[in-house]
Parts: sequence; C-alpha cells; structure tokens
Amino acid sequence: MLFTFCYLYFLQGDILAEAQYVYSNGLTTYNLLVGSLIITVTLQVIQWIVALLSRLPSRWHALTYIPSMLLLAILTDVNKSVLQHFTFGAWLWVAPLILILYIILAIVAHRVDAHYNSASQPFKSQLYPNYIILFILILLVGGIPHTSDVYHYELKAERLILQGDYEAASQVGENSFRTSARLTQLRMYALSQQGQLAERLFDYPQHYGSQGLLDIADTLPLYRFSARHICAHLGAYCGTSIHSTQQYYQLMLSDSLWNQHTADYYLCSLLLDKRLQEFQRQLPRYYNLADSLPNAYDRLPKAYREALLIVGDRDQALNGKVVIGHHTLATFSDQDLVQQYREYCQTKADIADPTQRINQTHRHFGHTYWWYYDYSHLAKGELEKK
Repeated sequence: MLFTFCYLYFLQGDILAEAQYVYSNGLTTYNLLVGSLIITVTLQVIQWIVALLSRLPSRWHALTYIPSMLLLAILTDVNKSVLQHFTFGAWLWVAPLILILYIILAIVAHRVDAHYNSASQPFKSQLYPNYIILFILILLVGGIPHTSDVYHYELKAERLILQGDYEAASQVGENSFRTSARLTQLRMYALSQQGQLAERLFDYPQHYGSQGLLDIADTLPLYRFSARHICAHLGAYCGTSIHSTQQYYQLMLSDSLWNQHTADYYLCSLLLDKRLQEFQRQLPRYYNLADSLPNAYDRLPKAYREALLIVGDRDQALNGKVVIGHHTLATFSDQDLVQQYREYCQTKADIADPTQRINQTHRHFGHTYWWYYDYSHLAKGELEKK
C-alpha cells in the first residue's frame, strides 16, 4: 500500500490527472491526494478478495498481490501517444495471460505446500519468499511505463501553473539540460507571471527560438494549459485569422490591448530569433531610455543588457559602451557585467578546438545571451542527435 500510494502520488499523479482531463473532455479533474488514496484502497480491497478466494499458504501470500499489481500497471501505462489515440495495446492479451499464469502458480503453490508444516519452520522461511515476490512485482510495475522525464516535467509544470504556484513551476526540471518546446513555453509563462521573463530568459535551455515563448498553432485538445492562456495573459485572445506568432505580436502592439508582459514577450522573441538590429530599434518603445533618466540602461533586465553589448561595436563593448554607428547610446556602470563579457570573449579567443570552446564557454557562460547567440544552434543539433 505504501509503494502504491507513493508511486501514484509522486510519480504518476500528473499522468493520471492529464488522462482524466482528456478522457472526460475537461468535465472532471483529478486530485492527486484523493485519487492516490482511492486507487490504493481499491487495489488493496481487490487483494483481500483474491487472498480470501485463493487461500494461498502464508509462504506464498505475496502472490495474491499479482491481480492488484496488474491493474496498477495497466492504469499507469499511459503516455502522450495513448492520450491522443486511446488504446489498451498489448494489455488486451498480456493481462489475460498473466491471470492464467497466476491461477497456475496458485495451484502449484497449494500442491508444493501440501505437506509443509509452517509451525516447525523458522519464521524467516515464510517472510523471505514474500519479500522477494513483492520486490519483483514492484520492479515490474515501476519499469513498465515508457514516459520521458521531459513529459513528466511538462505535466508537473502545467499543474503548478494551474494552481497559481508560478515560482515552483519555473523550477521544474531546472537542473536538466533536456527540454521541449512546450516545457519551455510553460517555464517562460511562469517567469512572466513573476515579472522575471527578460531577467531569467537564459537560465534555461532555449532550443526553439521564439516558439519556445509562444506558438499559437500549438492547440492540442489534451492540454489543460494552452497558448490560449498565454494570449490571455498578454492582453487578448488570438483570433482564427492570425496564422503566426509574430503577426499576433504586431497586432497586439499596434493596439491598446498590450501590456508590459506583451512587450517583453515580443522583445525576447526578437532575441531568441537573433534579430538584434530590430531588438535595438524596438527597445526604446517599451522602456524609458531617455538621457534624463539616470542609469536607464543599467536598469534593463539582464537579457537586454547582455544583448546590447553585442549589438554594437565590439571593442567599445569591452569597455562597457553601447556604440551603434557613430552614436554612443549608453555606458554601463555595471562593471560586473562588463567584466563577465570580457572574460567570455577572452575564453573564446584562448580555446582553439571548437568542441572544447563550446563546452568550456557553456560551463561558465551558458546562462548568458552571448553564449546563446554564438552557439545555441550547435547545442540544439547535439541534443537532437542524443
């Protein structure tokens, strides 16, 4: 019972929640705690009934858990493919076969123990067979699902966002280099809700360009949280006549519906697509960079400050100056940022081997826009190969 509850609550709860949402067409929701308790108790009742009917000797009592464990395995063998196209798959013939084998095992166990006097044997001789059987059953049940870790991250982040816990949602799978377009969208939305999108944009792997922020074409019905929710956050739903995310941004920003979240999504999309000239031109429209405002450029979010250092003259940038053409736009007073940029450029220049250069710079500067601009296309290629 302890294994079943922990397995359902901590590992498979989000999968079951998604399955219930899809199969009920969104009419019902799944509560992790209540669902885990109900399923655990139900499976235990089934085990009691099986034990009562089979009356197996105590040395083989753990065999009575096979039907319950079989049901648990079938229930949790769910992945994205099964959600999109429901099927029992191989269980249609595997489950009956296992039940037949169980009946055969029960008969054999009765005959083997027909002349076994348990009272005269050490108690451990009855415990060990049960421990071994339960251990094997747990391994088999836990090894059956073939759901990727990234899909688990997606579902967990989705659940936390729906619960309004944006900080926890942004931390899901944060130590993993693996990601997906949907997981990236969920993380970026969670950051935006905290007002941290442009500040922490490159704290996460970015392999999908601007589609990692918003993809209005990504509208599969199995999502409890979709691009529609992101559009609502940005100020307005996306109409059916809008066929690209950039078109949506342009329409939003030309109207009065946009907010600061919309502006950051648009500016960050330009950075992710490496459209630096357009970014530099659009930035003053959404941030006050007037000379009368002291340290205006230093107040910009981290991703914007890093991008400005590589949009202009490189030699001037090493001195902390943003120079476009013959015009000095700003001089950063944040010397830590400028020094980090110098170190990044120096590290690139010192390492001749391309692979070593990518790995070394990623180790120290992987969370900067500079590394993303230079090497993200190579990193994505390596990820796809793996």
